[in-house]
Amino acid sequence: MLRVAVVLGGTSSERQVSLNSGKVVLENLPKDRYVAKPYDPMKDLDRFIRDIRHRRIDLVFNALHGKGGEDGAIQGMLEFLGVPYTGSGIMASSIAIDKYFTKHIYREAQIPTPPSLMLNDVNQLSKISKNVGKEIVIKPLAEGSSVGVVVKPQVKDWPIIIKSLLKAHGACLVERYIDGRELTVGVLGAEALPVIEIRTKQAFFDYTAKYEDASTEELCPAPIDDRIAKEAQDMALEAHKALGCRVYSRTDIILDSEQKIWVLETNTLPGLTNASLLPKAAAAIGLSMSDLLDRIIQLSYERH
Repeated sequence: MLRVAVVLGGTSSERQVSLNSGKVVLENLPKDRYVAKPYDPMKDLDRFIRDIRHRRIDLVFNALHGKGGEDGAIQGMLEFLGVPYTGSGIMASSIAIDKYFTKHIYREAQIPTPPSLMLNDVNQLSKISKNVGKEIVIKPLAEGSSVGVVVKPQVKDWPIIIKSLLKAHGACLVERYIDGRELTVGVLGAEALPVIEIRTKQAFFDYTAKYEDASTEELCPAPIDDRIAKEAQDMALEAHKALGCRVYSRTDIILDSEQKIWVLETNTLPGLTNASLLPKAAAAIGLSMSDLLDRIIQLSYERH
């Protein structure tokens, strides 16, 4: 029986999603193989470290989305303490959480991604039209679950939106808007999972569409040509490898009207809630939630 610490909650903007992911993990880990306990760093950090030091934990299941859990911080602490943990390591986590650095890695690996630039000063607004275009997406540099993302704002609204993001986050990413179908591809181990197409009545697949809007459709496998599906899967695998991800990830993609694929970003710690996309893709190849969690733990434990 492996003693598993499920780390959940935390203090990031994705706290509620993390609590939900952690709850699902606790409920679905096979009881005949694992003894699981929850730890919320917001209130349980001392107990968590004490239990690690007293060898009461064999492996940490990281369900801590956002800053502190997805950016290399907890990975660094666990490496220092010498305890195995699920998912990607320090380097991949710290790079992929930063959308600007991620773009550089994509381009070095010849993975097609929309033109973009990073802004840390509102006086740089003149660069946007020249380098990116008039139709843009503005994103916080290091947030998940589409927190703070603004799609196709009017030019007159750029200054106030960017000032707000700079005040809250210190920097932001401005990316060319690509009109097309929203796809996402999970990777588990060394294999890409079936492609999912997302259809939403919201402006885009934002936090509301992901977790609150019952009308959002997530079609798996996506109703696209087999050749396009294979290309999307190959791109997700390439992104996973280029960033140095391990065990599992999920890459978001836009398929434009000319059937060209654009890779937007890679999530090194995909959600594991009942509304999340990675479990839906796993289910399409016959993996239950318990099977998926077991596979994540086995792959992670082997890596360590």
